Amino acid sequence: MSGMSMGDVLIPGETLPLIPYQSQDLARLIESFRQQQASGTLQLEVEVQTGKYWQRVLMWYKGEITYGGNKLIDRGELVRTLVQKFKPEYAQSIEGWLIQQLVYPHSSRELLTFLVQRQVLTWEQIDTWAQGQVVFALEQAIGFPGKYRFVPQTEVDFYHGADGCGLNWQQLMMTVNTRQQYWSKITNLIPSIAAVPLPPTPAMLAKIAEAAIEQHSRKWFDGQRTIVDIATALERDPLQVARSYAQWAQMGWMHCQKPIDVVVEPQAPAELPIVLSVDDSPIVQTRIKRALSDHCEVLLANDAMSALHLLARQPVDLLLLDVTMPGIDGIELCQTLRRMSKFTQLPIVMLTAKDKSYDRALAEMVGATEYLTKPLNDEKLVAIVNQYTKGGHIQ
Repeated sequence: MSGMSMGDVLIPGETLPLIPYQSQDLARLIESFRQQQASGTLQLEVEVQTGKYWQRVLMWYKGEITYGGNKLIDRGELVRTLVQKFKPEYAQSIEGWLIQQLVYPHSSRELLTFLVQRQVLTWEQIDTWAQGQVVFALEQAIGFPGKYRFVPQTEVDFYHGADGCGLNWQQLMMTVNTRQQYWSKITNLIPSIAAVPLPPTPAMLAKIAEAAIEQHSRKWFDGQRTIVDIATALERDPLQVARSYAQWAQMGWMHCQKPIDVVVEPQAPAELPIVLSVDDSPIVQTRIKRALSDHCEVLLANDAMSALHLLARQPVDLLLLDVTMPGIDGIELCQTLRRMSKFTQLPIVMLTAKDKSYDRALAEMVGATEYLTKPLNDEKLVAIVNQYTKGGHIQ
């Protein structure tokens, strides 16, 4: 990552300046916070298109994510938001109590525990809401370049459940991956999560049969707001909004503008092929990049979700894919890619520590082009890459 090292991100008492990162770097950055058991707030400026930024935050407690959203949320706002969502009839009655409690240094955890004990809220409701907020923040940040700052101190000590832990990372990523597949199914109509609905033309408005949809189009489709901007203002799930818009687009009621791609660091010379390596092991990734750096441009992703985001934005000439990864594994990712017309001819080389005939047969069944076993032989890896790429073009 440009201008940073992992050892610099968690200095107690120090607030780091905003540091730029590329689209493929954020997943590794998040993994570093998990490994270092960080507590604090990760502030992101996500550049979703040239000149347009989303502000997102991810809050951490001992290496686990506890909250995500558009902004840092304080104790009072947290309690008010949860009560308004799940028990709106209590919103007015708890206000006096909450004002009194905020005078004292009660933690968010203590306030929420009190409300759970009084059966105003449940931990399941709190966790479900928090998980949804984190999923939205992750899918709106991963896959885009931007800048970040980590603040070790945080006002909200917000953690979950009776055992007082953070959200389950594997479950979060499985949810994000599943949602990414739904997003990919509507890309012909909704080209991106950052797509901008254009103002409706008179011809479009004439086709709309429902007054509520026409009113919505006139109010929200201004050529400036993204789908996420609209969903946030409506307090709705962006994916649900996008799926509704996809139906409207299919009926000819609306049209979305594709975001203007962000200009990133200069790419490698055009004659070099681009290889994407997907592996959750930093050691393996380092070795692959070192072995191939003289022969091609190497992009890195440490899980299937970040790989899908990157593939949606960056053409590659060859994919190196680890079989065993958390969440969606290499077999499932390979199978998913082969179902997409744009990736049917992409050379996919599976990497695994297993060397059994069954594993090779399974890789072939899902569409793998080649199968290499770990530990990797550098010369053999280079030979495979040269075999399936030539002058930066797929053979």
